[in-house]
Amino acid sequence: MKAGRVAWLVAVLDELMELRKNRPDLEPFFREDRPEAFFVKNLENVQGDERDRIILSVAYGLNEETGRDSMSFGPLNRAGGERRLNVAVTRSREAITLVSSIRSDYIDLNRTKSRGARLLRAYLDYAERGPSALASESVETGRDFESPFEEAVARAMINLGFDVRSQIGCGGFRIDLAIVHPEHPGRYVLGIECDGATYHRTATARDRDRIRQEVLEELG
Repeated sequence: MKAGRVAWLVAVLDELMELRKNRPDLEPFFREDRPEAFFVKNLENVQGDERDRIILSVAYGLNEETGRDSMSFGPLNRAGGERRLNVAVTRSREAITLVSSIRSDYIDLNRTKSRGARLLRAYLDYAERGPSALASESVETGRDFESPFEEAVARAMINLGFDVRSQIGCGGFRIDLAIVHPEHPGRYVLGIECDGATYHRTATARDRDRIRQEVLEELG
């Protein structure tokens, strides 16, 4: 077990001890002879356990010097890490209370290829925004610019110091250009439509000029 995970476990147990000292009325919940005793376990050891309610602690933090996430997610970064996350989030029969030191947009998907990290970001996003997050998970398609004009706009924005990405979206919907938030690399602060190929492929004027705007507004 890595030092960071040991420190997390000790911190949780210390807080629990303090709670029990200050709230003796809660002591029956911690009796070992209960049918399903209270437990504190890390990601690697929780498989097979189920409870009606689970408190899930996400203790990954930001680098104190850079203010950015270190993108070090322990076992989640390794091959099969997504399965460990799946085990953790399915331990509850009724409800999960999520306690996290970071928000979803602190995880910059451009800095990791880990499926576990990608799914952790999606899970945090779902916890923050609810079902709407499932429909709005935008990704970089890896496609190049679709017109010389689009490329010229992107070059102009880059020359102004912005971090620009092209062809961002989900499903068949794409935004031509997007500018990355300077402080939250996992979030886009601005979308730019250049009326390129996606615009011209859209069948009706209503879809081109009204529906796109409505979709973007609904997605925040």
